[in-house]
Amino acid sequence: MVAKPIARVSAVNTQGVSSIMPEEPIEDSVLPAGEEPRESTAPEPSSEGDEFARAVQQMSAEELERATRTVRRGELIRGTVVHVDENGVLVDIGTKSEGIIPLNELSRQPNQPPEEVVQVGQEIDVVVLKPETEEGQIILSKKRADYEVAWQRLEEAMQANETIDGTVTERVKGGFMVDVGVRGFVPASHVGMSRAPLPDSALEKYVGQTIPLKVLEVDKKNRKVVLSNRLAEAERRERERQQAFESVQEGQVLEGTVRRIVDYGAFVDLGGIDGLLHISEMSWKRIKHPSDVLREGQRVRVQVLRVDPASRKISLGLKQLIPDPWLEVDQRYQVGQVVTGKVARLAPFGAIVDLPGDLEATIPLAELSTRRVRSAAEVVQEGQEVEAVVVQITPAEHRMVLSIRRLQKAREEQEKEQLMEQYSSSSRGFTIGEVVGRNFTFETEESEPSSKNEDEEEQTPAE
Repeated sequence: MVAKPIARVSAVNTQGVSSIMPEEPIEDSVLPAGEEPRESTAPEPSSEGDEFARAVQQMSAEELERATRTVRRGELIRGTVVHVDENGVLVDIGTKSEGIIPLNELSRQPNQPPEEVVQVGQEIDVVVLKPETEEGQIILSKKRADYEVAWQRLEEAMQANETIDGTVTERVKGGFMVDVGVRGFVPASHVGMSRAPLPDSALEKYVGQTIPLKVLEVDKKNRKVVLSNRLAEAERRERERQQAFESVQEGQVLEGTVRRIVDYGAFVDLGGIDGLLHISEMSWKRIKHPSDVLREGQRVRVQVLRVDPASRKISLGLKQLIPDPWLEVDQRYQVGQVVTGKVARLAPFGAIVDLPGDLEATIPLAELSTRRVRSAAEVVQEGQEVEAVVVQITPAEHRMVLSIRRLQKAREEQEKEQLMEQYSSSSRGFTIGEVVGRNFTFETEESEPSSKNEDEEEQTPAE
């Protein structure tokens, strides 16, 4: 029996390369007459190609895509940080091996520790610098990706009128520079709420601060970005105004800050929205000017009187939080009572007098004097203390009327009666001239005769 060498070609592997199996010796044999030859049942030997094919079949779609995915230079990819150390950052970008970010491609800030820029598990955008080095590494850059993403974000923010945040890096002529992923310029006229450009001293305080901004202009070709802080602040304030207005209800007691004082009242900042505190709602008695009661910057508690959604106006009251003195006026003052007060102001109809207890009363022109006068200034002056009698009290109308004239007449009558009693008890009697002369010597303010007149009259009978 002679052995003959043969060659057998295996099945084509998954890479399309045929594998040649090693030669095997096969022996010739003589079969007995009438016996059919039987096929060989020897197992077919395995190969590396077969093992690779089986491995590919066992891979998931995700694993297969990762193993076959390639990247190209300049491609912007989103990946996940898997490792951070002093040599760089490893990023999973969905390829068979991780990409590496060298330290100089991590951030625009020099010498910044990598752990301050990214953390393990964080998703970041990267740009492919080299698809594969001689060592099989993929070189990436986060710094350049941030630059590209920043320009794209600025374009989108300008189109959508969105607000972005930027950090003021330095003051320059006519404004300051901000970091919004790229360098941007904010004109001085677009800083703060005022339309007038701020002075350099005011701009300096913004350096290092992060501020809201609106994008006015983007020119990537010329690397030009112009932004506005004023428009962003105006939008923020309007949003706060709307939220505050929706939360305000009539009857609420709120705390605010007096922002501005005008002749007819004061504007109170309630936290994003202003309310008007009218001068008539500041005190239960009349006041000359709001500055007599309030000062700018003062914190006050006020009550919401009215809310007008159409005009977005809020009316406030201060006196509503103070006990109404007119509710107890009857316990303190009665008609016919003589009171002392200070003239607060003069009016065409008479004089207004302040009384103890945060009350005020009116002395009509006709009640100022026993003689006829055309103006209150002929009888009294502002700040002068006067004595008068209460002739009318109307609590519901917050009104009290006084009279100097009636007090004077009453005292004249009293003086006359006293004189009549004095002279009627005298043995010698008296004359009408003595009584009338005596009557004209009383003083209107003190309502008592002077000591000089008394001496003269006592000497008259002797003469």
